[in-house]
Amino acid sequence: MGRASGSWGRKIFKGNEIIKTGSHRMVRSYISMVFITTCLCVNVHGQGDSIIPAGGYPGQEPPGTTPELFAPAIMTSPQGYHSPISFSPDMREAIWRPMLNENVIYYSRIESGRWSTPERIGFGEEFDVLDPFFSPDGNRIWFLSFHPDRPGGSERERIWYAERSSDGWTPPKLIDDCVNAHPTHWSFSVSAGGNLYFTSEIAGEENQDVYCSKFDGEKYLFPVKLGPQINTDAKEFAPFVSPDESYLLFCRIGSGTGKSDIYLSFRQPDGTWSEAIALDKPVNSKEHELAPRVSPGGKYLFYISQKEVMNGMHWVSAKIIKELRQKIN
Repeated sequence: MGRASGSWGRKIFKGNEIIKTGSHRMVRSYISMVFITTCLCVNVHGQGDSIIPAGGYPGQEPPGTTPELFAPAIMTSPQGYHSPISFSPDMREAIWRPMLNENVIYYSRIESGRWSTPERIGFGEEFDVLDPFFSPDGNRIWFLSFHPDRPGGSERERIWYAERSSDGWTPPKLIDDCVNAHPTHWSFSVSAGGNLYFTSEIAGEENQDVYCSKFDGEKYLFPVKLGPQINTDAKEFAPFVSPDESYLLFCRIGSGTGKSDIYLSFRQPDGTWSEAIALDKPVNSKEHELAPRVSPGGKYLFYISQKEVMNGMHWVSAKIIKELRQKIN
């Protein structure tokens, strides 16, 4: 993820290495954005008279229980992706952001049975938009940005959102102060009730843990660190909570391995979380697996992996979540 100043202060995974990138306002970034737009136009709109049904996925048939690269002819950013694509709850809109591009995200929608040519949308040159996703009701776009929270303020990742309006999206709004007090990094998640699950670096960048801030209908409450079933001495980050908060996916870098795997925990009848377990192969591999996100309706698990390409966007049937629940029970 790039710093707003133009220097990338965050580490990006490349195979088993962790590298740092250069400026996120590079000319090659613009070229990759144009190329992706062209690819989607050709590969989706250019398929003769074929029409992708409303609610369909661009570019390929859905996967089974073996992970696949998502739309590899379309998602062609040279540096890959920091988080997966996000679909609106009615499956008629999609947003995503490649690595190393300008301060915009891509937006596409289904029109007359086809995915439209992507539009680049943003919130002004000063607003970098990172790891965007739709809220469960589709009425907000949530994202991270290094934009200062006040004139002259520091540049660090903060949680922002924009609300759907009659003419597009409102100017971004900053998350409540009690959450903003926590330095954060990478993707986060919001439940249908508005509860926020995010990575906190309040104890330092090397001590990432998953926190939850409950929404009381008007404001966010003081964030609470999840228990030892989730947070350990290792790094836990990039949580995704199901809309009904029945399960939680997140990433953990194992002690001594330097490798990120995706873990899963289920909500227990007493409200606590079950002991987190790593997803089985072939989701977790010898490479890094990162930033899990489940599609609306719970059908597919999207995530970032290094298995085939750098920061490649993958997807797999979410039946694996149901199967793990049955195995635990």
